[in-house]
Amino acid sequence: MRQVLLGFVITLSLLGCEEKTSNKTGTFIAGEIVNGNTNYLTLEKDNEFIDSIPIQENGRFSYQFKKENFKRGLYTFRYSPESQIFYVENGDSLLFRVNTKEFDESLMFTGDKAGENNFLMEMYLLNEKDNDLILSYYKISPKEFAQKTDSIKKSREKRLDKLQEQNEFSEGFLNLAEKTIDYEYYDLRERYAFFINRYFNEFRNKIPSNFFEYRSEVNFNDKELQSYYIYQRFLDNYLKNRAIELCFKQTNSQECFNTKSVTNLKNRLIISDSLFKVKNLRNRFITRFARKQINYADNETQIDSTLELLANFDLPKDQLQELKDLGKLQKNYFEGDNVSGAKLLSPDGTKYALKEILKKGNKPVITFTWSIYVSSHKRQHKRVNELRNRYPEVDFLGVNIDNEDSIELWRKALENFDYNKDFEYKIRERGTDFYLYKNLLNKILLIDKKGIIQKAGLNIYDPNFENQLLEFLNQ
Repeated sequence: MRQVLLGFVITLSLLGCEEKTSNKTGTFIAGEIVNGNTNYLTLEKDNEFIDSIPIQENGRFSYQFKKENFKRGLYTFRYSPESQIFYVENGDSLLFRVNTKEFDESLMFTGDKAGENNFLMEMYLLNEKDNDLILSYYKISPKEFAQKTDSIKKSREKRLDKLQEQNEFSEGFLNLAEKTIDYEYYDLRERYAFFINRYFNEFRNKIPSNFFEYRSEVNFNDKELQSYYIYQRFLDNYLKNRAIELCFKQTNSQECFNTKSVTNLKNRLIISDSLFKVKNLRNRFITRFARKQINYADNETQIDSTLELLANFDLPKDQLQELKDLGKLQKNYFEGDNVSGAKLLSPDGTKYALKEILKKGNKPVITFTWSIYVSSHKRQHKRVNELRNRYPEVDFLGVNIDNEDSIELWRKALENFDYNKDFEYKIRERGTDFYLYKNLLNKILLIDKKGIIQKAGLNIYDPNFENQLLEFLNQ
C-alpha cells in the first residue's frame, strides 16, 4: 500500500512540477479519484460555482486556476455525492487522492499546503465525533462541561503549534486554523446549552456567568468563512439558542424549546435578517429557516403566515418562488392526510404505491427521507437500525429524495453502506416540482396501515421520540 501511495505522490508531483515550469505564477490542483462513479468534479468558492473539472478514465484530474480570478483561501470540491473543503494560496501545487468508498477517511493531501489541508481534514473528522461527545457529556454540570471544552480547545491548539513548527504555516492559514479551533469550541458550548435547557433544566441556572463570554468576540459576517461547515454549524446552533432566549423574554414557556415550532423558527428568521450583512449568509439562513417553518407547519394558515413574513425580507425572486411552491407541496403532508398513493421505487427497479407496501407488511410505518448528497444519512441509518431492532411491530422505511439522475448513485450508496434494501425506496414522481423534494430532507412521518399520517414533524434523535412512538402503538 505504501508503494502504491508513493507512486501516486511521485507521479502527481512530477505532473505538478511540469505545470509549475510552464507557469510559475500559476496555482494548480491535481489528484486521483479511486472507485469513481462520474467523470467530473466541480469547484466552488463561497457557495458559488467556479468550474467543472474532467476526470480521466484512470481516475486522474488536473486543474489550473485562472490567475485573474484566483483568491487565496477555502475552496470546495464536489464529487457526487460527497464534498470537502481545501485551502490553497497563490502559486501552490496541491495534490490529493480519495477513495469514494471511504471518502472522508481516505482523503489525503500532498504537495504544497499538504500540512495545512491535512490539519483541516483532521479537524473535520474530530468535529464529526463531537456529535457523540455531546451525547456523552450533555448530562454533566455546566462547570464540568466548561472544563471539558477548555481541555479540547487546548489540545487542538497544541496540535496546531506542533504542526506550525514542522510546516511554517503562512499568517493567512494560521488565522484560519485558529478560527477553526475557536468555532468548534463555541459550537460545543452552544449545543450543550441547548441540550440542558431543553432536557435537563435543573442545570439551567448553574451556567457560569462567563460561559458565553466568547459571543462578544464572534464575527457574524466573516466573508472568509461564509461557506465553512464549522462556522455555519456554530451560527446555526447560536441562532437556535438566541431564539429560545428571545422566546423566554416574550412568554417564559416550555414551548420555547420546541425548535420546530412556528414561533421559534419565526424568531430565527427575524434574528437572521438583522444579524447577517453578508448576502450569501443572510439568504442561506433565512431560506433554511423558512423551509423548516413550512415543513413543520401544522396547517395551511401557518404556511401562509410564513410566506407573508418572507415577503418583507427582500429575497431573490427565484428563492421566494421556490418557497411558495414548497408551501403547496407541504400542504399534502399534514396529520390526517392520506399518502397511500405515494409512488416509490425499490432498489431492484420495481414500482410501488405506498399502499402496496403497507398491505405487504401489514404494519404501521415510519418513513424517513434522506439524500446521498448529505453525509448525515450514515448517522440517520445507524439510529434507525437501533429503533428497528427495538420496535419490530413498526416498519422503518428509508425514502431517498434525490432526482432520477442519481438512481445508480443511490443503489451504489445502498451497497457501500450496507443499508437493508428490504426497507429502502426512492421517490419516483416525475412532475416539474420534483426538485422541491430536496426540501423534505430528514422528514419523519408515522403512517398507519391505511396510509393516514398519524404524526408529522418527528425527530428520531429527540429523547421523547420513543415515548411518542409508544403512545401511538398503545392506542
